[in-house]
Amino acid sequence: MPVAKSFNYFPGRRCRSSAVHWGRLAAEFVRECAPPLSGRADTLNTPIHRNVMKLDKKLAIARRNQDLGGAVLGVNNTHFAVLDHKRNIWWFDLPVPRLQVGQYEWLHLLLHTPETDQLLHLKVTTVFMRDHMEGLEVRNADKRKPTVSLELSADKDSFLKDMRPKGSNLSFASFLQK
Repeated sequence: MPVAKSFNYFPGRRCRSSAVHWGRLAAEFVRECAPPLSGRADTLNTPIHRNVMKLDKKLAIARRNQDLGGAVLGVNNTHFAVLDHKRNIWWFDLPVPRLQVGQYEWLHLLLHTPETDQLLHLKVTTVFMRDHMEGLEVRNADKRKPTVSLELSADKDSFLKDMRPKGSNLSFASFLQK
């Protein structure tokens, strides 16, 4: 094993270097030399987070159920969407069989805005969806798994309106829960 040569990178600090001890040198540098330079050794290894507020469907349901004080929402009666900041919409594909009579009385739509960590809750009746089916865009209507496609706008002038090209700009703002 070759002998590591010691030399001084920083005054008052002794660091070793050789091809064999490179891993130890890097760890030693971060542990001993980086804190005086940056104040924190872990600053060098901290990734940059552009979108810190990540929320998935299960966490959103748990968060909203905690706000409501009970287990009102579940994975079968709740749909979740994250704001598409490029188009400023929340996009949903709702299975048509869930809108049929006898399935569910309510559909819960959770709309998350990652930049502000805002979570909106829409409680939509399935009767409303069935009554306005002709004004909504149904994808794969004659196939095995038809879905109602919703693009709910986050713009101020058309807030919570369906913006699908074939849709009738149906508003869902009246279903917003506090």
